[in-house]
Amino acid sequence: MYSKNFKLEKFSSQILFASLIIIYYLIGFYLIQKTSITSDESAYIGAAYSYIQGLGLNWEHPLLLKLIDSVIFNLFFSNHEALIPTINLINGQENIEARLAAFNVGYELLTKDSEAFHRIVFSLRFVHLFFNSFIFIWFYLYTFIFNEIDSIISIIFLILYIFSPSFYSHNFLIAFDVSVSLYALLFILSFSFLVKSLVQGKNKYLAAYFTLFTLLLFIAINVKFSNLILIPIIGLVYIVYSIYLLIKKRKQKFLQITFLGSLSLLLQVVLTVSIYSLAFRNLPNKSLSNILNIYIQGIGMNLSTAKGIREPFLNGQFISTTAINYLLKIFWFKENLILLIIAIFLFLVCTKKILFVQYPIQKILKSYLNKKILLVVSIVSMYPVIYLWISSSSRFVIGYRYFYPIIIFVYLLFSTLLVTFSYKWKKYILLGLMTSYIYLGITGISQSLSYVNPLWNKEKWQLADDSTVNWGQETQHVVEYLIQNRLLTENNENTLVYQLFGVNIGFVQYLELLSKNYKYPINIQSYYQPILDLKNKEITKLPYKYLLIDSTVKQQIYVEKNNNLAASQNWDFLIKRKPIYSRNNIIYIYQIK
Repeated sequence: MYSKNFKLEKFSSQILFASLIIIYYLIGFYLIQKTSITSDESAYIGAAYSYIQGLGLNWEHPLLLKLIDSVIFNLFFSNHEALIPTINLINGQENIEARLAAFNVGYELLTKDSEAFHRIVFSLRFVHLFFNSFIFIWFYLYTFIFNEIDSIISIIFLILYIFSPSFYSHNFLIAFDVSVSLYALLFILSFSFLVKSLVQGKNKYLAAYFTLFTLLLFIAINVKFSNLILIPIIGLVYIVYSIYLLIKKRKQKFLQITFLGSLSLLLQVVLTVSIYSLAFRNLPNKSLSNILNIYIQGIGMNLSTAKGIREPFLNGQFISTTAINYLLKIFWFKENLILLIIAIFLFLVCTKKILFVQYPIQKILKSYLNKKILLVVSIVSMYPVIYLWISSSSRFVIGYRYFYPIIIFVYLLFSTLLVTFSYKWKKYILLGLMTSYIYLGITGISQSLSYVNPLWNKEKWQLADDSTVNWGQETQHVVEYLIQNRLLTENNENTLVYQLFGVNIGFVQYLELLSKNYKYPINIQSYYQPILDLKNKEITKLPYKYLLIDSTVKQQIYVEKNNNLAASQNWDFLIKRKPIYSRNNIIYIYQIK
């Protein structure tokens, strides 16, 4: 991962590096303040609190990040309490109560004290923003200390990552989608450099490489169970290298890698059992076998979800589709537009070398690949290829965020090829591409989770029902609009009716919180209402003055408009009536009367 024909001065590189870190945190702090609590965050807050009590919830995900959250919660919010229900799980059986328990605990903690609500959310989101910033430490070490990566490759990759709407809209959320991608990438790179060091017999940084390899493996597999695919990758590389060493009769080297591999594996078991024992220390059965059973049940719960079928909204209908088909439908609209231009540029450069310059493919490979680079490339490519292969046929399609473990490797590939390939006016082309990428990345920040690039010229609801389109992230803003414009009466006597995406910290909860902050008189009980079914109930016949809906509701009405009269008339109302308020084409207020 080194380029001989294009370099930055070390001092200039480090200045750029520091600037990117500052920008990363500025974007993160801004979006923390501007993004309402999303669907899953309250569950992970509830799970974190349960670990303080030693009664862990949310088994379907590994607990490392939630355990870190619990430490912060215990340090700064120790006076906040909630009741943790007793959950009895039976092997092989799905338990909805177990899945909902963490949501309920998180709801109680967040709604009990309106003054603490924003402080809790900000503090725990900052933990995740900080945790995901380890990428800067890693790249600094391997770029400027270990000299494994060219500084310009690191800078370009970090620009692609920091100004990616996919990642900057998620890296602060109390969730795992960015972390699972990030730490898989950092681990697989660390592993490849460790193997390269062992093959070359270089021991200068071997201890540091092994430490980072072990630490990052522990983090990666304890962020999300999907990263357990790293284990067979390690096993495969070990088997192949061991066979090579035994054929070459290099017994000492074989014993060395066997010892290091066994030690790292033992540490994974010890560390994982330790954190699980801590999180579940107050369960009636604290035996090692029960702790292992909890871990295995968590994997089972995760697999049972992944084997399900969810019909996403695509092409104007809710339809079952595979994950790979879904990715190919929306990838072109969810990424920074310049990333697509970079892809086209690299394709043209490669095509020109092969077809128009009569540059044989063998010569290209010989120019850019040697045994050391080929070794690294082979190992690094395993994870995204296996992840894509496993997930591609899945029909449990929740959102674009599930493809982040692949997307981040695409960034790495593009940044490497941009620097490695030789072409005319290289410095100016790179400068133009990166400047444009940064500009479009910055202009997309206000869209937050619902980002679409300029290629999508329709309303966002027409793209997909996706957690990277509508995850309840705009609720705070619509409530502020209603309060600041004094559109709500103290008692909801036919003032406002609403139907929104199902987030347990939703419209009424934000109304209660913000009305206290703004000292706006509200009888909050009057704003609770039964679920409104706009697929079967006509909007114009509602006795209310205002209607509050979001993109998910629009999709539901659109799909049903040809099936029943109410949905047809409601769709006619929505396309003819301009909303009095809309934010990011995700949430809308309509005046009915």
